[in-house]
Amino acid sequence: MGEARRRKESDPNFGRVPKDVGQRGLVVSPPIEIEGTRLLAKSSNLDPQELRFALLFWDKLVWPSSRAIHFASGPDELFLEGAKILSRPEYTFYGDGAQGIARSQFEAYQDLEKSEPGVWALSQGENSFLFKDGNAVEGQGSLIELHRAIPIPKHDVPLAEILEFKLRRRDELVLLRHHLESFVSEIEGAVDRQLDLNRRIGEIDSACANLLIVGKEWQFPVYLSNLKASFNLSPGKFLPAVGFGWKVGERYGLGAAAAVAATAGMVSTLEIKADFGLRSF
Repeated sequence: MGEARRRKESDPNFGRVPKDVGQRGLVVSPPIEIEGTRLLAKSSNLDPQELRFALLFWDKLVWPSSRAIHFASGPDELFLEGAKILSRPEYTFYGDGAQGIARSQFEAYQDLEKSEPGVWALSQGENSFLFKDGNAVEGQGSLIELHRAIPIPKHDVPLAEILEFKLRRRDELVLLRHHLESFVSEIEGAVDRQLDLNRRIGEIDSACANLLIVGKEWQFPVYLSNLKASFNLSPGKFLPAVGFGWKVGERYGLGAAAAVAATAGMVSTLEIKADFGLRSF
């Protein structure tokens, strides 16, 4: 934390949340897996743990609905619809049901991103939307993964409690998001990339540590989670060679976050990877 204090004293803008942070949105899905005409739905509702993770870090959630295969909102989803945080626009595509559901996810994301560029992301993974038909193109993005570095409320924490925490601790949440979003572009344009890489990692480490500190005030169960942040930037530009001071797949320790977490045998790290970008559906 000494470096954070030093920078705070020398840089009046260090740790301050930018004025124009804007809102961020996420297209969400129940835990479904699609491969060809096969659709495996583990649940007809959004995964409770995944939903709480999304609610903590995104401001707007969209879950596309379809008349062809309808997944009804459960109590959690209805609560967020009533709070004007979750919306369910209709995207009905007749024909093969599995491909229709996949298309609804991709087209909802593309429509939203077209209307609000840079605001939206598409949730993908085992607890949300898992598409196995090659709609992603390798080498079209870059990815930052934070491992065991942020506190996430457990699956049974009331959603109202999370919203109250977000309102009270908005600065800490937004600051971490800002550092992640600016990480790629600012390092790419730096004169001394190695120096700037270390500085940016230090900022993310400090933001994670601050979030872990304020997370201790929560009166409900939390656990240390991972966070993946993807960017639409070719890793050929961002991750060219070891000569620039880093390499794909290398992990960097987050000492401040690990010290606050103080979990035996657990190390908080940041990892830079090549990622997949979406192909037009």
